[in-house]
Amino acid sequence: MWISIPSICRLSIIFDIWGTTHRSLPTHSGLEVVDIKMKKVRAYILCVITLVILFSLCGCAGQTAGTVYRKDGEEYGKVRGAFRHRWWNYYERGVSYADGEFYQEALRDLKEAIRQRKKDQRMARTYGMHFVDYFPHRELGIVYYEAGSLEGARRELELSLSQFPSAKARFYLDRVRKALIEREAKEVTPPRITLSFETDEVWTREDPVVISGVAEDEQYVAAITIKGVPLFLEGSQKRIAFKENLPLFQGRHIIEVAAKNLLGKVTKRQVSIRVDREGPMITLEDLQIDQAGPGRRVTICGSIYDEAGVSSLTINGQVLAVEAGTEVPFTRRLTTDTDTLDLVAKDRLGNQTSARISFLKSEIQNPKSKIATPVLLACADSDASIGLLAGLFGSRDTRPPSIRLKGWTDTQTVFLEKVYIEGQIMDESKIVSLSINQVPILRRKGLRVFFSHLADLQKGENNIVIEAGDEAGNRATKRISIIRNVPKALQLDERLSLTVLPFEQKGTISEASLSFQDNLIDSVVNQNRFRVVERDKLDLILQEQKLSRSKLIDKSTALRLGRLLAAQSIITGSIIETRTGIEIVGRMIDAETSEILATEDVYDEVKDLPALRSLAEGMAVKFHRDFPLLDGLVIQKKGKYIFTDIGQNKIKLQRRLIVYREEPVKHPVTGKILGSDNIIIGRARVTQVMPGMSKGELFDVKKGAVKRLDRVITE
Repeated sequence: MWISIPSICRLSIIFDIWGTTHRSLPTHSGLEVVDIKMKKVRAYILCVITLVILFSLCGCAGQTAGTVYRKDGEEYGKVRGAFRHRWWNYYERGVSYADGEFYQEALRDLKEAIRQRKKDQRMARTYGMHFVDYFPHRELGIVYYEAGSLEGARRELELSLSQFPSAKARFYLDRVRKALIEREAKEVTPPRITLSFETDEVWTREDPVVISGVAEDEQYVAAITIKGVPLFLEGSQKRIAFKENLPLFQGRHIIEVAAKNLLGKVTKRQVSIRVDREGPMITLEDLQIDQAGPGRRVTICGSIYDEAGVSSLTINGQVLAVEAGTEVPFTRRLTTDTDTLDLVAKDRLGNQTSARISFLKSEIQNPKSKIATPVLLACADSDASIGLLAGLFGSRDTRPPSIRLKGWTDTQTVFLEKVYIEGQIMDESKIVSLSINQVPILRRKGLRVFFSHLADLQKGENNIVIEAGDEAGNRATKRISIIRNVPKALQLDERLSLTVLPFEQKGTISEASLSFQDNLIDSVVNQNRFRVVERDKLDLILQEQKLSRSKLIDKSTALRLGRLLAAQSIITGSIIETRTGIEIVGRMIDAETSEILATEDVYDEVKDLPALRSLAEGMAVKFHRDFPLLDGLVIQKKGKYIFTDIGQNKIKLQRRLIVYREEPVKHPVTGKILGSDNIIIGRARVTQVMPGMSKGELFDVKKGAVKRLDRVITE
C-alpha cells in the first residue's frame, strides 16, 4: 500500500474541519451519548491515520527511494525521469545497482520488479508507445552469480531462458555451470563424438558432402569445430547434434571434428573422405575382329580402373561378371551384327563411364584377319565414338596430338555451377601427358585418350586450358572460354535489400564498440545472403537530408531513411555496455510495413576490437539463419494468393517470395543442355504458414501470369 504525504495531509485537514464543526454544535443532555460515540469514531480514525503514516514511512525506508551511490566517478541507482514505483523503474534501477556491485540493493529492486511483472521478454510495453527489453530473472541470476549463490543463479538463468532466450543468459549460465562443476571437484572426462559414418574411411559422390553427428558430455559441450572452423553454437548443452555441408572437391580429404566441454577437455575424431564423382577408366588392350561365318566375331580384352571400386561392366547390353577391386581385367568374346561396341562401366558409388567403338570396313583387310588395336581409354560418361586407326604409321611422328571436345565451342555461355569437359586426344604415338588448367589427369599412356573432367565455375568468364603431349615430344593446346551466368531469380541483386543504421548506445560506450556498425556491415556482406546498400550511398543521403547519425536511432527517422535508400529493410538496435560485458541487440525492420522481422542478440565480456568483430560475425550468422534461401513450387493459385510447398518450421510470416519460371537453355548447334535461365513473373509476401505449405499474397505481378508449378524462392 502506498499513500503519499500530501494525501495524508489532506485527510488530516478534512478531519480537523469535521472535528471543528462537531465541537461547535450545542451540547444538550440528550446528545451526550452521541457525543461519546463521535469521540470513539474520531479516536479510531486517528489510529488509522497513524498506522497509514507508519506503513508509508516504512515503505519509503525499505525502497530507499532516491538513493544514488557514487563509485569511481560513476553514479549508480539513477533512473531516467521520475521514479514512479513501477516495474520498469525498479528494473532499471536494479540493473544500475548491479553494475555498481551494490548487490543487496539490486536484489531488492529486481525482486520487486518481478513481483509486479513476472516474465522476461523483449519489447515489453511500459506506457503509451514506450517499450523496454525486460529481463529481471536474467539480471537476478547474474547478481546471484556475482554474489556467489550458484544454485540461485542457475535457477533464475534457466527460468529466463525458458521465458525468452537471450545470448547474455546463455553466457552466464555457462559460467554458473562451470563453477558448479569445479566446486564438485570430480574427475572430468572429455566429450564423446559419434559421427554418422560407419567407418573412418568414407567414399562418397555427394555434393556437398554432409558431415553430421552428435557430441555428448555430462559436463556440457561448449564448442564444436569441423576442419578447424567453429560451428555457431548458442550456449552449452549436454547433447548437441550437428550437421554441416562441406564443398569438397574430387580426391581425398582428412576431416577433423573436435568437441570441447566447459572445463576445456577436448575430443578429436578424424575421418578420411574420398570424393569420387567420375566414372571408371576403361583401358582397351586388344581388340580382335574375325569376319568369317555369320556375323562378326569380336574378342575384346582390357581392364577397368576406379579408386572407389569397380561395380559392373556391360558390353552391348550384356552384363559381364567382373571381379571386385580397383583394377579389374576382363576378356570377352562375342558375336555381333552391329558396327559398334558400346561399353558401360560403373563403380560402387554409381558413377558411370561409357564409350562407343566403331568398326570401319576399310580397316578389315580380309574375312579372317585379326587386327590388334592400340590402347584406347575412355572417361566418365563419354559418348565419344572410338574409331580404329587405319594405315601404317611413319617411322617418325612429327604432328602434335589432336584435341577434340564434345559439345564445346571456343566461347560458351552456361547457367551452371559445374560442367563436365568431355573430349578425346588422338595421336600417332602414345599420349604421355594430359592436363586441364595445369592439373594432370592422365592415368595411363595410350594412342587415344577419352576424358571427362568436372570443372567448378566462378561467376563470369572461366578459361579452360587443355594441354597434351606425346612420346615424340609434340605438344598441343586447346583453350575455351566458359561464361557462367547466374539465373535472374538467383542473383544477389534480387535478394532482400537492407541497410545497417547506427545502434543506440546505452551506458558508457568504449571506442571499440563504436566500430560495431561497420563490422556488422562487412559481416552481412560476407554472408552473401542480402543485398546491402553501400555505405557511400548512406552517407550521401544523410548529407542531403541534413541528418546526423544520432538521429537515426529514432525509428521513424530510420524508416524514412530506409525508404530513401530504396532498402526493403533496415537493421538497427542497441549497444548496452556495462562494467562486466557488452550486449548488442539487433532488429531487422520491414521498411514498408514497420514490422520487426527478426531480433538477434550477442553478448561477450570482452570489449576489444577482435571481440567486436566476432560479435558482428555472430549476429550476421543469426540473421542469415533466420532468412534461409528456400526454393519451392507453386502448388495452387487462388485469385491474388498462391500456395507453396514451403511449410511450417521452414519459413516464417511476412517473408518475401520471388515467383519465377524456368527456361531450359540448349546449344543451338550441338543441342547440349547448358542449364536453365529464368524469368521473374511476380513476388509475394507470406501471410499464413501451415504444416507442409504456406500461403502468400501476390504483388508486383501481371494478372494471370502466375501458374501452378511455377517456382518460388525466398527473397
